[in-house]
Amino acid sequence: MNSTDTPTATVQIVPEEENSANSPTPELDSLDPHPQNRYRFIRSIGFGGMKAVLLVHDHETARDVAMAIMPDFRERPKQDLERFVREARLTASLEHPNIVPVYDIGIDSSGSPFFTMKYLRGMPLDTLIHRIAKGESDVKNYTLDRLVLVFLRVCNAVDFAHSRRVCHLDLKPANINIGDFGEVQVLDWGLARKTDRFGQVISDAIPSTRGTPGFVAPEYINHSPEKVLDTRADIFALGGLLYSLLALHTPLAGRPVEEILHRTASGDVPPPSKVAPRGRIVPRALEAIAMKAMAPNPGDRYNSVAEIKAEIRAFNSGFAPEAEHPSPSYRLLLFFVRNYLLVIIAILSGLLIYLLLKMHFFGQ
Repeated sequence: MNSTDTPTATVQIVPEEENSANSPTPELDSLDPHPQNRYRFIRSIGFGGMKAVLLVHDHETARDVAMAIMPDFRERPKQDLERFVREARLTASLEHPNIVPVYDIGIDSSGSPFFTMKYLRGMPLDTLIHRIAKGESDVKNYTLDRLVLVFLRVCNAVDFAHSRRVCHLDLKPANINIGDFGEVQVLDWGLARKTDRFGQVISDAIPSTRGTPGFVAPEYINHSPEKVLDTRADIFALGGLLYSLLALHTPLAGRPVEEILHRTASGDVPPPSKVAPRGRIVPRALEAIAMKAMAPNPGDRYNSVAEIKAEIRAFNSGFAPEAEHPSPSYRLLLFFVRNYLLVIIAILSGLLIYLLLKMHFFGQ
């Protein structure tokens, strides 16, 4: 396990009643069988959750694509098959440059559901963070400014998903891919759920899920019916993501799972500047944004991803984000910094006018 990893733990959430084994499977039953010879297996890419991901060649489009399958679909309960198909269709509905596109979905010759996606080259963001922390030379071009741009692109994807009434619920560096040419795409929408117009996760779709400590919002830990589950859970995870980019490791990394969950719920998380590698500069403004997004009380977080993006843009433009609670004197200082050339010109102009006036009056 590298320094960016935290252990995955079961976060207990009270789920709605699951479909029984004999229940209808409308998602699965609506799929069409696909010809056996369309896709040619190349190699396995990886495994995650209930999926295996393969690299295959699509003869119809003459390109390599990633194919998600369920190797043990015959032993799986019907609700697992339904979840698999729902993930494919939900991801396919989110057409955005920073969300992995789904190309095809169907039933293969063995009877297993599958879907194909863009084959992503590059590396997961957690791997990139780990390599930056180690000081590897080929990732030195990933400065903090560039990592902030990566973060903004993730925010764009999540903001779009929320506009389509979808909450990701599993945002973390491992679910973000950084392409060889700077592409940023959010992956793994298997836990995503629909929301109502207020951003609240629809009650009959609340999942019983496995989450990653440090990114799972406190309200998802030991969830009870009186707690509201909404898009602010993604806001919390985005705060954890920004924290990871600043500190070069995940929040509370290296601690026991139960301690991480307890300290997350109580808000006992040290700021990134306290745990970042020696010599790494963590801007106070970005730290304030991350910590506000990770507030244990959802009401103390940002209300939307758009608010986070506005704060980041304020920082990039030389203004103080509201999360920093800037004083009037600090705002004035930033004004001088942003407009230092105009300030210098104004001072010099004033000095020149003073000298000219002095020469005029004393010269008479």
